[in-house]
This record gives sequence, C-alpha cells and structure tokens, in this order.
Amino acid sequence: MREETFTCGRRPTGQGTRPLSQLTRQAARTVRPLSRITRPLAVGALLAVAFSLSCSRPVERPNIVIVVLDAVRRDHLGAEIAGSEGAGITPNVDAIAAEGTTFANAWANGPWTLPSHVSMFTGLLPSSHGCNGASFRFETDAPTLATLLGEAGYETVAFYSNPWLTDGLSGMLRGFDQEYVDPTVDLSILSSGEQGGPETVANIGDWLHAREPGKPFFMFVNLLEAHLPYSPSEAYRRKHLPDLPEDDIVTVDWAHSVNARLVDPAGVDWERVQRLYAGDVHAADSLLGEILQLLKAEDLDEDVVLFITSDHGENLGDHGFTDHQFGVFESLLAVPLVVQAPPSLSAGAFGRGTTGSGASEPAIRRDPVMLTDLYATVLDLAGVEARPPRPHSRSLLGPPFAGDRLVIAEYVVPGLLRDHLQSMNPSLEEPWLYNAYATVRSGDVRLTVGSDGSVELTDYSDDPLEHRHLEERGRILAEALSGVLPVPGSPSERDEIDPELRDALRSLGYLP
Repeated sequence: MREETFTCGRRPTGQGTRPLSQLTRQAARTVRPLSRITRPLAVGALLAVAFSLSCSRPVERPNIVIVVLDAVRRDHLGAEIAGSEGAGITPNVDAIAAEGTTFANAWANGPWTLPSHVSMFTGLLPSSHGCNGASFRFETDAPTLATLLGEAGYETVAFYSNPWLTDGLSGMLRGFDQEYVDPTVDLSILSSGEQGGPETVANIGDWLHAREPGKPFFMFVNLLEAHLPYSPSEAYRRKHLPDLPEDDIVTVDWAHSVNARLVDPAGVDWERVQRLYAGDVHAADSLLGEILQLLKAEDLDEDVVLFITSDHGENLGDHGFTDHQFGVFESLLAVPLVVQAPPSLSAGAFGRGTTGSGASEPAIRRDPVMLTDLYATVLDLAGVEARPPRPHSRSLLGPPFAGDRLVIAEYVVPGLLRDHLQSMNPSLEEPWLYNAYATVRSGDVRLTVGSDGSVELTDYSDDPLEHRHLEERGRILAEALSGVLPVPGSPSERDEIDPELRDALRSLGYLP
C-alpha cells in the first residue's frame, strides 16, 4: 500500500493582566501582557544575509511568523482538493507554496494539540518535555523558542483561541511577551462556522499597526477553524455544498459518539463529513489570507519568514475514528509545511527550483522533516544558539536530510477523554482507550509499538524488494524507539483546571 500525499508603530498599551476565567467574548480583544524580565541581548552569530525593510534600515535578523492551521491534514492542501466548482480550497496556501518551499514529507511528533505544540516550541519529543495526555502542564525547565528569542531582543507575541494553549491549562506559551486570546468556550453548539479566527485576525491587525518600530518580532498564530465542529460558512455552502442541508454540521458530540461506538463507523456517510471538513479548511485558509494582507498593509510582507503548518491531521473515518486521538496514524501525523522567505534568503534554503529551460518553479523538498525541526530552524534564522542542542531538531536551513532519517511521534491517551467516552458508553473497553504508543518512520517503513506489547510494522512502498528486508529494517527501527515509549495515565492531581477552562474542554469533547 502506498501512502499518497498532495503535494512601523508602537507596542500596544495593555489593559493589565487578568486571569483567563475573567475573560469573556466581549473582552476577547484584551491584550494580556505577561511578566517579563529584561535581559541583556544574547550573544549569537547573526545571519550573513541582510534583509531590507520598507523603513529603509538594514536588518540582520528577520521577522518570523508561524501560523498553525489547527487540525488540517496534509492531503487537504493544494489545488488537487477541489470544491464542486473545481476551485482549490486553500488558494492562499497554494499561492505561498508557489513562491516558497513546500516540505512534502513533514510529520508531527504527536497527534493532538498539546504534545505537538510543545514539541514545536522546544525541539523535544513528548516523552522528554512531559506535556502529553498523562500531564497537561508544561513544567520542565526546557527553554522555548519565545524565551530564547525574547532574550535575543525579539518581540514575541501569540494569537489564538484554542483553550489548550492557555496558561491556565498547559502553560506552553512560556516566554511570550504578550498573548491575545479569544476564549472560545462553547464550540459544542457552534453553528456560525467561526471558532475565534476573525477576532484573532483583528487582534493581529491592531498589534501590527501599533508595534514598536525597528525591533524584530516572532509571532505565533493558531487558527482553530478546521477543528471540530465542522460548520462551513454560508457562502461556502452556497458555492460548494448546495446539495446538503443549510444547517448541516458535524458536531463534537456526534464525533465522539462514533469514537464511543454508539454510532457504527461502517454506516457513516464519510464523504459528507469530509466535504464539511473541507469547508472549514477553506475558512482557515481565508483567515490566513487576511493575515497576509495585514502584513502587506504594514509593508512587512517582504520582511517576514513565514511558516505555515498544522499541529496534527484529522481522522475522517480513517481507522473507524473521527477527531485526532487514539493512535499514531498517518492521517494524524502527516502535516503540511510551507515556508516563504524574503528574496535574499529564498535564494538559499527556501528558494524556488528551476526547470531544464531555466524557468523557475515551486520548490519542493521531499526529505523527511518533523515539527521539532522548527525549533532549530527559527533559532538558526535569528542567529540564536540552541542550548543545549536537541537531537531530534535540525535546522531546515541546511541541506536536505537523508531519505531514511528517523521521524518519531508519541501518544498518550488523555485520561479525561477516556473517561468521557466511557461515560457515554460504559461498556466501551477497547485497547486504544488505555494504550500509549510510540512510532518511528524511516523511508516507507513505519514501526509502531504499544504499551500493551503490541507491535505493528508497515511498509507503504510498492517495491517488492523493500518487502524482503522489512524484518531487518524493523529491528533497526525498534532500536530507535528504545526508551522512548511513554507511559499511559491520567492527568495528575496537580493539573487543576479552571471552571471556565473546563467548559472549554467540555465543548471540545474532553469532558462530559
């Protein structure tokens, strides 16, 4: 079986620090400055390439923006995925890919928000940073991208509506100077198709217009629109889904009914589910387009290294599941990664390719990369030393990696989710409710081991010669997973959750 893939102003004035439990939707655009100690500028090698700003000043370090399109599968980007009118559902990502570099074999290090984001921010596997289903708190002393860039003189800011990113839940945004959050807490009854994205974009526009001139910035954005529930906009429905009811929606409760086996996956119209999900992916792409326009309005579009990715994919009937839990499947680990850089840098690591006639074409790298690599890459761009070096994080600014590079992911079932599904169906007793998994892929071969002793070795190639050496390659991969397998469990007693954040988790389907 073959695995197929498609290919200048002032800083805003804060309104003071307030606990998230006091925030409401009407106060969602409040800036929440985080406590920060002024540190001397870190000493590091600066980029050899100078970038030009519209402010007519040379810059040795670029502005860096990471946009996470939450829950977007790799195979749902590109013109190949079309609506009923034949138009690609991600035109903005497509346009960026046409000018930048697409990493066609990018992998998440975890199949859901919490471990995946912390791995991205620290360059560590989930078993090293400890923020996974067994613990919601990021409590290790590992420095984050935001911490190191802040020490090096970068302004650091985060924009999001996903409750898992809040300090009250995970603390994963350690080191950011400011957070702008739209506390979406009732996704379970959502029907408008919005999941905080418009407010996030508005906050970005305000911040860009008021930011301090002459200082590089690191911006992190999470757009939640493609996450459950799947509820496309009216405009998208009219154009692409005219045959479906106007109020058709895939709710969180229904999705978890499938996972709880109260709904037989074999009887589900998965094509309908996939079409509604595609509408939400289109919404996330549209918001990305608005962010690009905001950067252009501030004359920053030629001065930003832009990373577009996702924290994980989504099961749309794959393996009989919805959502993004219960395993380390290809459908959850294969993520998009597109990088666009200023022309002076694009001529190097992220440049366009050339055809035989000398004409330019979109650059596509097919070497295996992981989200942990963003840690080393961003620090490399900023001329900041990663301390200490991360064995599973390598800078993408260098030459392509070997095709047999090991890519690793891990998973621990969140105890809250397991308890919720069993409250829905007390007779539910499946191995995937209790197992932790670790998986490693090298080329076309993936080895997955479970905490119950299960072992699965899969070859995704069509080459019979590869099949002959499968057992030997399996032994090599098993050695790579030695000591990596996480321990299943429930959140510890110290993981106290604010009542309003409990509402947020309930709306996402993690609590009854």
